[in-house]
Amino acid sequence: MKKMWKSIAICGAITLALAGCGKASTTTNNSSGDAKERTLVFATSADGGAFAHKVNGKYEGFDIEVVEAIAKKEGYKIQWKDMKFDGIIPSLKTNQVDGAAAAITIKEERKAVTNFTDPYFDSGLVLVVKEGSSINGPAELKGKTIVAKNGTSGLEKAKELAKQYGAKVKILEDEPTLYLDVQNGQSDALVNDYPFVTDKMKSGTAKGLKIVGERLTGEQYGIAIAKDESKVLEDFNKGLKEIKDDGEYAALHKKYFGE
Repeated sequence: MKKMWKSIAICGAITLALAGCGKASTTTNNSSGDAKERTLVFATSADGGAFAHKVNGKYEGFDIEVVEAIAKKEGYKIQWKDMKFDGIIPSLKTNQVDGAAAAITIKEERKAVTNFTDPYFDSGLVLVVKEGSSINGPAELKGKTIVAKNGTSGLEKAKELAKQYGAKVKILEDEPTLYLDVQNGQSDALVNDYPFVTDKMKSGTAKGLKIVGERLTGEQYGIAIAKDESKVLEDFNKGLKEIKDDGEYAALHKKYFGE
């Protein structure tokens, strides 16, 4: 008998342990026991200026409002989880989160581990230098230091430019510190997404800096959805189309980017 109860206890412990390794999201039930609405855990990187930031502990920004508008249309609630940008894709891969919105460029290597919605924002990378700099484009980067944020397509492009033109690359973890690094003369140039740069210029954070040359790339952002969440992906694509069709997306774009 003792052996039997011991076996039951062990099985129960294993079951609980396995349950703890499940999905990040939760479902709220009504009084009849039917699923009422599901809460999805979404990652973001709240140092992203107009895309995602915190005000008095509350998440705000274009990405935040777009995701929440879609979620409202499709019957979901969103629980935000702030993390470093380079931790977002791994967290999706390991089911720590159900989705993510952090100005994430849709790329083939990322699509191997996570799904993306239809594109929701057109972007591109630019080269930024200090006003008065002799650098007028990538060709003048020889012997210079280019700074970029860890885990981003900007870092990949910075490495590509460094190899092509004989420059060095410096990696930082936070988006705001990129601008300070160039302003203080610790780096000669930075590579970042065009909307992030223009947002910082409007706010004064990028004072004394300028964009040089043409856009280095053309990119599109997508909302990342965990690979095993096909229904969520379907719903989010549907909701994205709905907020574009009814004008809500355009209103949010104008609110944060003035166009």
